[in-house]
Amino acid sequence: MADVTLTITQPANGAGLIGPVTLVGSAVGNTAGLFFKWFSSLNSAATEAKPEINPLDHSLAALSHAIPVLGEFGSHALVLAATDREGIDLASVKAITRSALAGGAPPAAPTPCVVHQLAGAQFLNPASDGLNLSKASATIDFLAPGAWLKPGPANTWVANTDYQALNGVLLSLRLEPDGPADAAHSADIALNLPALPFFRQNDKTWLRKTGPLPVNLGTGAYRLLLKASAGGQTVTVTRHINLSA
Repeated sequence: MADVTLTITQPANGAGLIGPVTLVGSAVGNTAGLFFKWFSSLNSAATEAKPEINPLDHSLAALSHAIPVLGEFGSHALVLAATDREGIDLASVKAITRSALAGGAPPAAPTPCVVHQLAGAQFLNPASDGLNLSKASATIDFLAPGAWLKPGPANTWVANTDYQALNGVLLSLRLEPDGPADAAHSADIALNLPALPFFRQNDKTWLRKTGPLPVNLGTGAYRLLLKASAGGQTVTVTRHINLSA
């Protein structure tokens, strides 16, 4: 069905993003009569009628999408599609005779494009600077990346294992004295995200880390850092807290 080859050139597969980005693709072959659409698995503006990122322009010019997108926190499976029918209704899809595709998620996609938006990492608890955090029994809540949950039966939410398998955003915590560097009284805390309890609040999914903190930590003024990392990039969110026994 394809006499044209599509390639996503920006962003690159595996990239860590620190904010919205523009999209660039290329098409080699006969592009006459084709309509071009970009899709993201985390597109918050998608509707059933218009799921694509570029609903207003499906022309060849859409290969260079100059409006920054992919701002949603988490891992995006990005797709560039070309078809000889503009609509996405069932009748239009059945009538397609020429099509091409680039990107998508592994292992099904031969040329996958999964990129990781790090901007948007945030704390829920501690909610602001200046609050107390107990070394003996800490509770730290932070935003889960992407579509971490999906609707379950009877108005419940359950783990979205498909997204969790795709997710490439690594989250970690660090506590360090709020002053000169002091490695002896600092600690990094690795997080196994799928093992953490989750809850819904403010129409978002949050993850919770509870329990005692590393014993080498002191007390008093500390910085609590939440780090989101992927593709060689890191975004850090800081809370200035009072660490108590």
